Amino acid sequence: MAVKETPQREGNVASHRPRPAVRPEQMGEDPPTATLTGLLSERARRSPDREFLRFGDESWTFAEIDAWTSRLAHRLIEVDGVRAGDRVAIMLPNIVQWPVVWLSALKAGAVAVPVNSSYKQADLTFLLRDSGARVVFTDHERAPLLTEVASDERDLADLRIVDVAEDGSGPFPTTAPTVRATAETLANLQYTSGTTGFPKACMLTHDYWVRLGWTCAAVTGLGPEDVLLTAQPFSYMDPQWNTALALTTGAPLVVLPRFSASGFFADVRRHRATFFYVLGSMPTLLFKQPPSPDDLDNEVRLVLCSGVPVGIHAELEKRWGAPWREIYGMTESGVDLFSPVDDVTAVGSGSLGVPVPTKRVRVVDPQGADVPEGEPGELIVSGKPMMRGYWNRPEDTARALRRGGPPGDEGVAAGGGWLHTGDVVVREPDGGIRLVGRIKDMVRRGGENIASAEVEAVLERDDAVVASAVVAEPDEMLGEEVKAFVQLAAGVPADRTTAARIIDRAGRQLARFKVPRYVEFVADFPRTPSERVSKPALKERAAAEPGVVHDLGARRETAGAPTAPSTDFLGVDVVRDVAVLTLRRPEKLNAMDVATRLRLASVVREYGAGANVRGIVLTGEGRAFSSGEDLGSAPTSYEEVRAAFESFHDITRAIVETRVPVIAAVNGLAVGGASEITLCCDARIGTPATEFYQPENGRGITISNASSLLLPRLVRNHAMRIVLGSPRIGAEEALRAGLLDEIVASDGLVDRAVDLVLEWTPENNTTALHLALLRPRPEEIEQAFAREDVAARKAWESGVFSAGIEDFWAAKGTGA
Repeated sequence: MAVKETPQREGNVASHRPRPAVRPEQMGEDPPTATLTGLLSERARRSPDREFLRFGDESWTFAEIDAWTSRLAHRLIEVDGVRAGDRVAIMLPNIVQWPVVWLSALKAGAVAVPVNSSYKQADLTFLLRDSGARVVFTDHERAPLLTEVASDERDLADLRIVDVAEDGSGPFPTTAPTVRATAETLANLQYTSGTTGFPKACMLTHDYWVRLGWTCAAVTGLGPEDVLLTAQPFSYMDPQWNTALALTTGAPLVVLPRFSASGFFADVRRHRATFFYVLGSMPTLLFKQPPSPDDLDNEVRLVLCSGVPVGIHAELEKRWGAPWREIYGMTESGVDLFSPVDDVTAVGSGSLGVPVPTKRVRVVDPQGADVPEGEPGELIVSGKPMMRGYWNRPEDTARALRRGGPPGDEGVAAGGGWLHTGDVVVREPDGGIRLVGRIKDMVRRGGENIASAEVEAVLERDDAVVASAVVAEPDEMLGEEVKAFVQLAAGVPADRTTAARIIDRAGRQLARFKVPRYVEFVADFPRTPSERVSKPALKERAAAEPGVVHDLGARRETAGAPTAPSTDFLGVDVVRDVAVLTLRRPEKLNAMDVATRLRLASVVREYGAGANVRGIVLTGEGRAFSSGEDLGSAPTSYEEVRAAFESFHDITRAIVETRVPVIAAVNGLAVGGASEITLCCDARIGTPATEFYQPENGRGITISNASSLLLPRLVRNHAMRIVLGSPRIGAEEALRAGLLDEIVASDGLVDRAVDLVLEWTPENNTTALHLALLRPRPEEIEQAFAREDVAARKAWESGVFSAGIEDFWAAKGTGA
């Protein structure tokens, strides 16, 4: 391995490596002390006056915490009647009583149940009932909620609620109760995030915590001269394993009240911390803080991180002058992989590292067979530490911890099976493991699998982006589309221009099919206890409180990019607060395939709400507004005919449901379905070259939009001639008949359409109310659709429809 040259900094101890408490070569050994409470007793005996816990300006030694926890353990047994295996819940913010109650419960032989201090009634009720907690420790702020929950639930009536301000431990002995615990004694019911259904409680033993502290001590090389710091809530597992690490190394643990990106490094400097652990969005949030001359003024010599962003990894090290190394694990498994401190090749590689000596890892396909090096598969792990299973959930346990493995693996299976992590990884040639994404956190777009994590990493390289979350958006044509929820940096406008710029930048780094089509800006993200974005909660929030979704499918053009797919045939621009939608397939007379029609309807709906624009202008590139249906991909079954008709129907619905004016700027030929789309608009402005043509009857192709309703309303006695005679109607005749409202020069067409929108939407206007009065009623439109659908089926079943398409191509072949 390459050796990193540690930065030399004035006032920084990075150049000095203290004596490690656990040498790297001892990582795979069994810890000499089997229980967490045994570790505390040993530390109190060997170094009673050394600092153990620091909260704010107060600190406690190993001996003080040992005595306090012994007294409180006696109180639990003698006052609260706690017996071995009983559950004791802890619902507290980051105050010293949290670890004190945890260690006290373990000394009493109880099982600790950490509770998120921000839980409300429903979450709290579920967790208390599921765990069967007999006692809960809390503070005066949360006690009323717990009292309410206990009084409302009959099976919680006997729950004892203890306020830690007066824990009643004072009169009891400072020697620990005579309760025997072993490595396999259950210590915690640690509830997981609950991103899919209700949270599940991982059953974690004393060995789990002791081995986790031992392994991390060997990974980091920390010793008693170090200062550890944590900022996550103590109900999460990270401050708990940091406590185990402090007990293993003899170093003090500094606990901040909460994580604050703006104040984090000031606390690191103030407490002279040499080590901390961050995960989730924390590295990105720290990096996006304004650089400071004090950045290198710290004593940090190592940072462990889960999910350090690849693109800023080297910059994080340079800015704060210490190695940032990956460590991978789950609540279920503690620690599985790590990047050695001296391995500089890990920087910016995206590698999760190599297995710890007590773990075995495999990368498997859905059938459980090992995949070749370089191929993606699910990461599965076995060994120690590992949860015993999920509390009261044998079926979930069986799904997560599966027996069996490759030949000769019976020993591992007997030791608890293989944990299926749900993470998709690739095994690298050097033996390292690189994360690709989550099995359930993928977008499948038109047959292509897209890892959300990969897209998020690219988005978050943008200075304007604080954090992002990529999800799958259902799509009728492609199955799923890529949607990005984006949290912006302070001062960045949350508008379409910003969305387009972010996506354009991402498009230069991602394959075209991976670039998000949709962007929705959010103020923050709902997060799991492990600081990951809770995407189910995010989707639920977006459904309950919809925000503005920017459809940027038309903005995927990048230098050297391949020809745009059909979903890019619609240009979207905002001109003087008016959305200009441009059909841009001039080589095919802007013929629209089904995907383009669906996209047009979607964009009209987005802007039609009126939140961001005053109106919509629909136009085309080249010499044609549009030739409507793309007969180059004509329907080959009635199901396809029905889908084609429905896509035209949806455009009509979208237009007539808008709250803003929709103007058709008809730049040239408008044929068939495109001619019919213009009828749905509130006005049609043309040029001298404008020409309407509805060849449906002449070709045997049924009208497919709202001509049967709208054309008679607009042009009255001209309707029969236009439909049944199928003539080409030029601009002047269209103006006389009422198909056009005015004719302007081609170079002023769109500007005139925009002007008309602005005329119709003065400040404090009632445009939306008048549009609803002037337009046809929705029920009339739907009745027309129903008639058209019947006619379409008859045309298809009679063969007239197919014959009409064949006649079209025959005529094209003769040059007609």
